[in-house]
Amino acid sequence: MSETRLRPAQIWDLAGVESLQALQQLLGPTVAQLSPFQSLETSLDGQCSVLRLCDRNFRLAYNGDLSQHIDLPNSRTWLKQLNWMGAIAIPDDDFPLLLALASVRPPHRLQGLPLHRAVPAQVGAISVLIWRHPLAGQPAIEIHTATADLAKLKAKISARVT
Repeated sequence: MSETRLRPAQIWDLAGVESLQALQQLLGPTVAQLSPFQSLETSLDGQCSVLRLCDRNFRLAYNGDLSQHIDLPNSRTWLKQLNWMGAIAIPDDDFPLLLALASVRPPHRLQGLPLHRAVPAQVGAISVLIWRHPLAGQPAIEIHTATADLAKLKAKISARVT
């Protein structure tokens, strides 16, 4: 693995009946054009990445308090920083490492995963979300998993490098 250490942003999930409308008010109409597992970068007092997980569920990578920016229209929409979820980030140059470690189920593909895309995968018995998007202005790979599995995931990646 490259000597470069990347720090993933804080992970937020926004979900609910009016989550798309809340994001459109904040970031503009482009958010509505995202397909599931597709993302975009935007500026919101710093860099913010928005990943559409499904119809009314979004994941945001943002270092700050998103609740100060998003107007939640009603109780049917929620914004949470997921304490049970953690992330590690690796430089984009280390993408071949993931190809050797991770497996995905059709119709998803890890091979040729373009920037601003994500894919659910398995690294051994660990369920992960692999998201290829810029971090600190550079293409990177952010891997999300349960915090309980984070140390095991880091060990698997480190073992593959040595």
